Order: sequence, then structure tokens, then C-alpha cells
Amino acid sequence: LGAAERRAPRPAAAKQRAHIDLAPPRRRAMVAAERPAGLRRPLLLAAALAVAGAVLVLRTGVNAFASPASAPSRRDAALSLGMLSVVGLPAQQALAGDRDRDSMILGVRRKKMPFILSTYKLLKAAGQITDDFLELDLKKFVSALNQYGSINRMDEAPDKYSKKLMKEADKVKELAKARDYAGVMAMLETFRTDIPIGAGVFTWDSTLPSDLGE
Repeated sequence: LGAAERRAPRPAAAKQRAHIDLAPPRRRAMVAAERPAGLRRPLLLAAALAVAGAVLVLRTGVNAFASPASAPSRRDAALSLGMLSVVGLPAQQALAGDRDRDSMILGVRRKKMPFILSTYKLLKAAGQITDDFLELDLKKFVSALNQYGSINRMDEAPDKYSKKLMKEADKVKELAKARDYAGVMAMLETFRTDIPIGAGVFTWDSTLPSDLGE
């Protein structure tokens, strides 16, 4: 055989070397492809637990150490955790959607909740619908309730939750003009309990600094 023929590799040997050279990168690619999914799962779980804790604190609106009655119940904790899952959406999208919705609710809450709570306390202390309340506070109070009810929705557009809350706010106005004190207080409690679970839930005796305008 000539020198050129001796240097040319045989086809079978070339295929064998190609198989040997390609095998390690192929295995490395498979390992690399599997690794991110495994790492994402614990990170998503940690993020979900962190958001659940924040939602639970915002839901109670009270000092958990003040009294046993003010501490969050197991039902509250379970419901707050359940809010982190949205049917039909990936976990990342569900968490992002909850964060966006909560941020909008908290923005309105900081602006309107101090007046809502202070007005409720004045009504409770008065024990009746006064002329001052009708002339000075009613319009602003109902407007605050309407805005807070409107933002507390599960969808981007007004839904059954926000529409119901806005109707209840208007009912408060109607009852107040009729000087139906018991009806007003009952409707305000209905409004409070109809707030969807999430960042909008509050209590009349909330001690959150943002709810007190501090």
C-alpha cells in the first residue's frame, strides 16, 4: 500500500471513532436538560410558601399574638395556601398573577382603608345615623367602599365578586339615608365577609399600620 492509502482511515474505524466522540456530549446534553427542572421545583416551592405567608398575614389584619381569637385559623392558612394555585395555569403564571392582583389591591387598601375603618368606628360609637354622618361622611364613605369593592376581584375585569361588593356599598347608602342604623351595620359586615380571600381581607379592628394611615 502507498503512503496516502496507509494514512486514510477505514470507514468502519471512522464510524466507530465518531460514535465514541459523540457519545459524551450527547450524555452531557441530556444531563443538562434534566437538571434545571429538578432545580426549579424546590425554588418554586420556596417562593410559593413565601407568598402564602405574606397573604396569610395580610388576610388576618390583626396582631396574631394579641389573643387566641385573633390568631389565624387552620382554615385561613389552608385557604391562603390554596390561593397560590390557579386551575389551568402553570405555577409561575399563577404566582405572577397573584402578585399583580395583590399589589393593585394593596394600593387601593392603603388609600381607602384608613377612612373606611375610622368612619365605621364613628358609626359604632354613635349608635345611630347622625345628621353629621349624612352630610359630611356618607358620600365619601360609600365612594371608598365602592372603590375597595371594585378592586377586590379575581379577574382583570369586574367579576361577580366585585359587582356584588359594589351593590352592597350602594345598599349601605340607601339604608343610611333611611336612617336604618342596624341595617347599615349589618350590610357593612356583609361587605367585609364577601371580600374574596387574599390581600383585600380585613377586620374592623385591624391594627396594621397601613390600615390606620400610619
